[in-house]
Amino acid sequence: MSGNPILPGWYADPELHAFRGRFYVYPTFSAPYEEQTFYEVWSSDDLTDWKNEGVILDFADVPWSTNRAAWAPSVCEKDGKFYIYFSAGDGAGLGVAVSDDPTGPFVDALGHPLVTEYHHGAQPIDAHAFIDDDGTPYLYWGGWRKAVVSRLSDDMVHLEGEIVEITPANYVEGPFMVKHDGRYVFMWSEGNWTDSTYAVAYAISDSPFGPFERIEAILGSEPGIADGAGHHSVLNIPGTDDYVICYHRRLLGDNNPHHRVTCLEPLHFRPDGTIEPVRLTNDGVAAVSVTLE
Repeated sequence: MSGNPILPGWYADPELHAFRGRFYVYPTFSAPYEEQTFYEVWSSDDLTDWKNEGVILDFADVPWSTNRAAWAPSVCEKDGKFYIYFSAGDGAGLGVAVSDDPTGPFVDALGHPLVTEYHHGAQPIDAHAFIDDDGTPYLYWGGWRKAVVSRLSDDMVHLEGEIVEITPANYVEGPFMVKHDGRYVFMWSEGNWTDSTYAVAYAISDSPFGPFERIEAILGSEPGIADGAGHHSVLNIPGTDDYVICYHRRLLGDNNPHHRVTCLEPLHFRPDGTIEPVRLTNDGVAAVSVTLE
């Protein structure tokens, strides 16, 4: 067993992926905003032993950023390239950078933000890139209790088409999309990121644009284990029907808002496609023995 937390130190908003035979976690460095000026990545070949691969993008190399509040990165692969979508300064905009490798270095692709406006009232933070089964890419994002989605261009560095509001009930931030049995499972964080009210809920639709009607919360505080579990990602382990959820949570009794740790748990879908509530543990997940593609 890996044991929770999986990473040493303070990390939040983790996005978990499987690329080129390894697992990768792209987190937020959890610290005061002025210290959040870069993104790192951690890698593992079994979900249990994690290696810090170092800084993959530094705001010193993104002149249009405010050089603070590097939040909630999202990474995807398309046509042999890797793209990171990132929040650059507490609402200053969403950026996109590109690399030939999941460990970077990533280079700012545009020289300016991809998104700056507050479309439908959605703060331009917490981007999540999702590529559908047919190869169509989408970008979800939004803070200030509003969520939006737009199709991405085939070159992955522009928006294409309408920006659609998809805000479900209780939505706060941290959108994430996973497809299961042909349906779109939209997930998000609700509550307050600084305390025990933080949680993850979900909805299911037949379209990546919704509508998304809230079903229930499936991740949150658990007495005796941890508080404020939220801002997550979900990964289907390649070659299996198994899923894991990667999220951050707070240590019991620690009231420092920046003290968040990254954890892993199994995630189970019911036969009807809904999700079983996730139980927080100190054990985490077992080592994975499947061969990654």
